[in-house]
Amino acid sequence: MKLLSAAVMALFLALTSFNGIAHAQETKNQTDVPQNTKVETVPVPVQSVVLFSPANTRISFVGIHVGDDPKPRLGGFAEFQGHAIVDPANNAINSIAIDIKVDSVWSQFKKLTGHLKNADFFDTAKFPSARFVSSEIKMGDNGECIVAGNLTLHGQTKPVKFAAKYQFKAGGLLLNGDFQLDRSQFGMNQMLSGVDKMVSVEIIVGQATAPSKAQPGHGGDTKKEKQSNIESPSTLRQVSINLPNME
Repeated sequence: MKLLSAAVMALFLALTSFNGIAHAQETKNQTDVPQNTKVETVPVPVQSVVLFSPANTRISFVGIHVGDDPKPRLGGFAEFQGHAIVDPANNAINSIAIDIKVDSVWSQFKKLTGHLKNADFFDTAKFPSARFVSSEIKMGDNGECIVAGNLTLHGQTKPVKFAAKYQFKAGGLLLNGDFQLDRSQFGMNQMLSGVDKMVSVEIIVGQATAPSKAQPGHGGDTKKEKQSNIESPSTLRQVSINLPNME
């Protein structure tokens, strides 16, 4: 019996040792990679993006009254976000897109701001957002370009086109564009007898949004010299471009 037990134990130990060696060899075969094995690498396409926000961009407009006393009124939007796809190596702007929260509209006068939000103008309860998406940007000489795209405003989408000046400087982008917008083409056709249908719109990339301090009232006929086109400081700030490390 002792001899049989010793034989069984010897066989058990031999099998255990063999299985251990086999498992180790299998693991080695799975994990060992020859040093000369080549793994193909494929470059990942990269686009450079400039992000727009009220901290670095200003969207403003000026409306005027019909008649001999236009009484210009400055306004703008305090909440929006967007981006541009750019190629600074080739001094090019490839595309632009901006989304605007229309209810963030501001003006020089408290009651006028409220009026702009109602159905006579933006009707923000019904149309809370606006959007611009470029369809083509033609880069010209001397830092000038033509931006064409579609503007969705007041529930309607129409093509718009405007000239802009731009500059890539110290790793940042500066851009200034303006155009005349016919509000009646977007269904904003109320009060045309008192407020001109044409509105001057300006977009400045590189200048933070700084709404004018609203004065009391609606902006009547008194003290007109204090009501007209109050401008914010025009100091431009560069907008950083997020460039990935390609090294």
